[in-house]
Order: sequence, then structure tokens, then C-alpha cells
Amino acid sequence: MELLHSAAIPSKQKLLIVVTISISLFTIIPLLYPFVEDPNFFLKLQHPSQTSIVKLQDSVATRRGSCDIFSGEWVLNPEAPYYTNTTCWAIHEHQNCMRFGRPDTDFIKWKWKPHGCEDDLPVFDPLRFLETVRGKTMAFVGDSVSRNHMQSLICLLSQVEYPVDASVNTSDYFKRWTYETYNFTIAPFWSTHLVKSTEPEPGKTEHSVFDLYLDEADERWTAEIGDFDYVIISSGHWHYRPSVYYENNTIIGCRYCQLPNITDFSMFYGYRKAFRTAFKAILDTETFEGVLYLRTFAPSHFEGGLWNEGGNCLRRGPYQRNETQDDVTMKLHRIQVEEFERAEVEAKRKGKRFRLLDTTQAMWLRPDGHPSRYGHLPEANVSLYNDCVHWCLPGTIVMELHLFAMLQRTPRVALTLSLVLFSLTIVPALYSLIANPTLPLLISSSETDGPFPSDHMHPSVRILPPVDSPIPAPLNYTRHRKSSYHSPPVTTSTSRTQIRDDEQRCDLFKGEWIPNEESPYYNNATCWAIQEHQNCMKFGRPDTGFMRWRWKPDGCDLPIFDPNEFLEMARGKSMGFVGDSISRNQVQSLLCLLSRVEYPEDISSSPDTAFKVWNYTSYNFTLHVMWSPYLVKTTKADPTDPECNLFNLYLDEYDTKWTSQINQLDYLVISSGHWFYRPVIFYENETISGCQYCALPNTTQLPLYYGYRKALRTSLRAILENFKGLAVLRSFSPQHFEGGPWDKGGDCVRTRPYRRNETIPEGADLKIHDIQLEEFRAAEEEMKKKGLRLRLMDTTQAMLLRPDGHPGRYGHLQTAEVSLRNDCIHWCLPGPIDSWNDILLQMMKTEK
Repeated sequence: MELLHSAAIPSKQKLLIVVTISISLFTIIPLLYPFVEDPNFFLKLQHPSQTSIVKLQDSVATRRGSCDIFSGEWVLNPEAPYYTNTTCWAIHEHQNCMRFGRPDTDFIKWKWKPHGCEDDLPVFDPLRFLETVRGKTMAFVGDSVSRNHMQSLICLLSQVEYPVDASVNTSDYFKRWTYETYNFTIAPFWSTHLVKSTEPEPGKTEHSVFDLYLDEADERWTAEIGDFDYVIISSGHWHYRPSVYYENNTIIGCRYCQLPNITDFSMFYGYRKAFRTAFKAILDTETFEGVLYLRTFAPSHFEGGLWNEGGNCLRRGPYQRNETQDDVTMKLHRIQVEEFERAEVEAKRKGKRFRLLDTTQAMWLRPDGHPSRYGHLPEANVSLYNDCVHWCLPGTIVMELHLFAMLQRTPRVALTLSLVLFSLTIVPALYSLIANPTLPLLISSSETDGPFPSDHMHPSVRILPPVDSPIPAPLNYTRHRKSSYHSPPVTTSTSRTQIRDDEQRCDLFKGEWIPNEESPYYNNATCWAIQEHQNCMKFGRPDTGFMRWRWKPDGCDLPIFDPNEFLEMARGKSMGFVGDSISRNQVQSLLCLLSRVEYPEDISSSPDTAFKVWNYTSYNFTLHVMWSPYLVKTTKADPTDPECNLFNLYLDEYDTKWTSQINQLDYLVISSGHWFYRPVIFYENETISGCQYCALPNTTQLPLYYGYRKALRTSLRAILENFKGLAVLRSFSPQHFEGGPWDKGGDCVRTRPYRRNETIPEGADLKIHDIQLEEFRAAEEEMKKKGLRLRLMDTTQAMLLRPDGHPGRYGHLQTAEVSLRNDCIHWCLPGPIDSWNDILLQMMKTEK
């Protein structure tokens, strides 16, 4: 130690050493991080530079290197799809295969497995993609299959954010979609042949003979690509059509044109020339400094005839590798690759970046991925009756985005800068070590013996934990989703229920549904409280999977409802539920869950079934059910007509049928929503202020949001003035009609939950939820001032993920005449709604 003290280092040198090491860490760690995160990172970095070395042998793409993301096979992926035909508006009808009755769903359950890679091809990460392209622009140039590719990207990104239409051109062929949060723009450019083309007989596309100017690029896209950071070009299927070929503005030949004295060329001639011209246009454009991607030909899969001769694609699974091949597809692919290789050489010379997105082999193996007859109504008059060219969404084409995202991970500039900075910092550090051999000992000395006492330690120096010490977990991030489900800010420790698990906070209302083989905890034979229209098993529902899931919050487990614990906690207390039939649905679930311990006694003072009181005598616990679908004072517009469905809503007056009773309660759960979709007349200050769907003369038409906000605000004020216990606002419970509204044949036939981010609330459902959050925050602030407790049970996200949990057609006899033929609003019992009471019990425990 005396030697160390005698070898004291001057303070300037100390500072130099510390700064040098710090800068080194800040440069080398980002350099090494991708390798730590992914051991194959550097192998993948090498891959894009070798994309020109491609051969097609027996339908298999081969390249140098052990991991080839473009050669492989399709393997089952039970986690797919990552969006649905009901959650993404970008799907064109003729790719919306589920909408028009495709009976199988296996075509969305496969993923691409590259050969020779230790890891699978990562699933497309929309958040990482958007961060990568922040502030950039991307163009898709080509035909309808190119547009198909772009639609898939929009749908995948919808898990994070939907774009806004920023187009200056009204044509669907030339749009601009902007992701405002990320300042990222996507643009399609319609260019079926990539070169200048004209159609002599517009409107007769299937039979027209096109004029193709093979040595003239299509300026509709080449004139604008200088504005883009990424350009993806593709073309193919339109070159099958009859065409007249021009070069130097002179006819040099044609394909199937049947013109006299004109040489007949094969389509391969025009195809090669078109790509050569397209690449030349990019090479000659001085303004384009981005990355060009060539997406290779996406083959069609007609069997039994050509597209216009009854050909179809009826297969229900992928081909196996080497199972089949198509000579025309292989020839078109080879031409593309040859022209790409030729252009890439020139691109490197000019400092331009060309990349190959070689999806041909993968897409050739997917004859099951096309719409076939399910891209339109069966009776529709369409030009491509059996579509074996485009791709179903969701479906096979998602693989092209996985591969494209992989190709973007080539941070050459960052890599170079890190190496330069590393060289500039580590060399002086190494020199210091050579010049002072005692430096390692000085740095590793104890605080008491070393030259850097703790109270003088430089702020950039951090003592690392011993190798056996626990390393803090990395910070998690929250995905931003514009105009989608979001949670209110946590203003207090209890406004949004949190529980602790392993010292981490757990939000009960964010998570996913996981299998639960132990459920259900009651059934339709053991609980008398289930009303018939929620008794899904009674009326023949064939599947039972909807009962076998439980809600798993992020970061913790939600305990399954314990009826003994609940009743002990509620001993000597009273609880009321206020709302509509969904509120009653929750009460029925609670009655069934508690029935494992005790059945209650009906002590209601009125025969009105809308206002019930149940007493658990062993626990002196009373359960009150109070019907109030609008929460405020409501009357029928015509009291003499029992069939009248027009209501008067007094938005500033309490519904005293429940507000007069709540001072007797210890717990209060209120909720409402679906009745506000009906025709109503709004009153304020006992005067008509407007109406919704009422068709009254001289009456202002107001949206349902107006009435809903006012009614909720009034009901929360009633709680503020009359209630001293724990009040809970349960958020809106989404409906799941597909194929039409409730009164036009809409139904809910799904048999499993959505995955997280597979769907988002939208339209009126989203707006109602937003209003609830806003009014809750305002009321909570007022109640805190008075020492009152208002809590939010935000079950909207959880229930949004359960399209499988409704009665659908199984809430009644199939021959019954009912007002709600297919019920996609209420919930089967037992079923997803039981989790509401799991959450309710947890909230009660947290308050205690």
C-alpha cells in the first residue's frame, strides 16, 4: 500500500484517465450491444452485402454464409396473426379473405424459418421499425401486389399508431400516409411496368394492348424518388399482358399483339428491358441518396387453368421445399437478379445503396395464401374471379416485412463512427497503462487505501457490483399508440390500483389472457343466478375454450377470486352495483362465484327485478342491484306506449332511484355505456337542449358523447355529495360485432382471445372510454379534497381482447324471436367477466 500511495498520480492525469475510460465505454458499448443482444448480429450484418450472390436451383435460393434469411421453409406459428381483418382499415376488400367467408384460418398460422440460422426470423416489431424510420420517408413503387405489401405494413404498424392521410393527390394510386408521432411517411406509386406505359383502350384493362416504352422510365415515380429515404420497387404480373414494345419512340416488337409486320417477342425481353431502365433511372438520379430495395417477383398459383379459364388456388397448406417449381417464375426471378447484380456494381461505384429483398422462394411455397374465391361476395361480378395473384391480409405477405426489417439493420455509419471514436479513446488509455503499470491497481484499490476516496470520486466513475451481485433489470418501455387505448396518469398511489410483486409495480389493467385449465369455478348447472341470455352452454355453444382463460396483468399474477376471503372482507358491509345489463352481468358473476360458500337470501322490498337486495346471512353482507342504464333521471317520451324506445334524459338531474340509497352502502360500483347509442331527447334545466336520433323538428342534433359526458358528470357529482365509502367507476365494456351492426346480421364467432396489440378500441367505443377517463380524473380531484375515495376499474383493454366471450347466437334457442339475435354485448357465464370480480376483490384488499 505504501508503494501505491507513493505513486500518486497528478489530478490532471487522473481526470484524463477517467474521461478516457468513460468515453471508451460510451463508444464501445453501443458498438457491442447488438452483438450482446443477438449473437448472430455480425453474421446478419454481412448478409446484405452478399445479396447479389444468388442462384435458383430446384426452387431453392442459395447464398454464401451459414445464415440465409431468404432460403428456408414455413413452420407453424400459433401466435399469429398480429392483427385481424376487423382491426385494420387498410385492408382492401379483395384481400379481406375472412370477410367473404373463407372457412379455414390456417393460412395465417405460419412463419418463415430461414435455413442455417441459430435464431428464428424475429417477428416484426412495429415500435422498433418506427423508431428506425423516425423522420424518414418510404416509397412503394409497382403494381397492386406492391400496394398489398404496403397495406400489410400499415396493418402491422397499427399496433402502435395509425397514419393520417397527408395526400396532395386525391388518387388512391398516389397517396401519402404520415405517422405523425414519428414523422414517418409512406407513399405508394402506381407503376405497373416501372417504365412509361400507355393504355390505348382505357376501361378495358383485361383486353387492352399496352404501349411500353422500354427505354423510358415512368416519370410519375422517378421524378419524386429524390424525396425518399427508402424506395421499394417491384413488378411482374402486368408483363404477362399483351404489349407493344417501343424503343427510341419506335415499335420494335410486341407480345401477343397480333399486329401485322411486327416481330413477336417473349415477355422476358420486355421484362428485362423494363428493369434495366428502372435501375438506370435511379443510378442517374443525383437527388436520390437513400436505399433502393428490389422486392423480387411474387408468383401466382393458378391450378386447373389460367386466371381467365377457371384456374383456382384451393390448397390449404404451404408446399414443402423442393416440392414444386415453375419455369416462368424462375425465369422472371433470374432476370430480376441478373439486372440487379448488374446495377449494383454501378451503384457501388457511384456510392449508392442497392439491396435485394428476395422473397420469391418463400412466396412460391405458399399456394394457400391467396384470396381465391374469397376476395369478394360469391355473386359479385369481378374481373379476377379466383384471385391467386394477391395475398390475404393478414397472411403470408407479412413475411416480407420481417425480412425488410432485418435488412434495415445495417448501421454501417454508426459502426464506422464507433470504431473511429473507439480508436481515438482506447489508444490513449492503453498508452496510459503502458506508461504507468500501477494504474490497474490504483483503480481497483479499496476506498480507504486507494487514491480516489469516495467523497472525491469523479461523478463519471461507477463502481460495478461483484460478479455474483444481482444486476438491476433493464427499464421497460411503453408502446405509444396514437388514438388508441391509453390509461389515465397515476396521480395517487391508489387512484389506479397497483400491487407489488417482487418489488415491481403491477398495473392490474394492462396485460393479456393466458390459459387456465383450472377454470371454470362454477357452471350453468350449479349457479341459479345465470340469466338465460348469458347461459351459453344451455343453448348449444359447441366450444368451451372461452371459459378457460384468466387475466394476467403485466409484472404480476392476479389471484383467482377467493369467495371466503371476499365474504370475510365484506362482513357486516353492503355493496351496490348501479348501471345497465352489463352491470347486472357482473353481479350475476359475483353471485355465482360466492355460491361456492353460500347462497344469498332475497330481502328485496319491491317485486321490481330491476332493484334487488341479496343478503348473505352468515356474513351480514348485503348486495344491492340498482337499474339505471343512463345513470341520470330518465323517462319514456311516450309513457303510454310500452314499445316506445325514445327516452327523455335529464342530464343535470340525479336518478334518485339509486342516488337516494347510496348513503347506506360501503362499496359502490357504477358503469354505463351501451344505452347511449339509442334515440334520446336531452333535457337541461327542464328544457330540451337537443336530441340524438330523435328526428324532432327544430331540435339540435347532438352526438351521444355530449349526453354521455353530461350524464356521467352528474352521476359522479351525486356520489361526491351523498357517498362516504369506496366508489368504483368500471370502464366501458366493448362490443365485438363483425360482419355488420347488431341489427344487420353482425355476429361474434371467434373462439379465442385476441393477443395484446392485435386490436384497439375505435370509433364510439374509444370515445366513450376517453370521456370516462377525463371525467374520472376531474371527479377524483374533487373527492380527494374532501377525503373521499373514487377508484377506476379500467377493464376496457382486457375485455377488448375477448371477442370470444359473448353469447353470440347461443344466448337463446335458435328458434326464438329475440330483439338481439346475436348477442355480442353481454358476456357468457362462466366466462371473461369473472375476472372483473377477481379485480374487484384485489381493489378492496388494496384499500384495506
